[in-house]
Amino acid sequence: MNRITIEPGKRGSMPCIRDLRNTVCDDLSMLAGGATHQEVIDDFLELKEADM
Repeated sequence: MNRITIEPGKRGSMPCIRDLRNTVCDDLSMLAGGATHQEVIDDFLELKEADM
């Protein structure tokens, strides 16, 4: 299954998680800042553990 999508014009054409507006960069930044997978999922309820 493709988890990373790129759509022209959506979030500046940055890679997003599935068809959501969450960019890969946003999620990785949170993880790099010390957030756990569960904390990221709690902040963005549309994410699933498989997205991480």
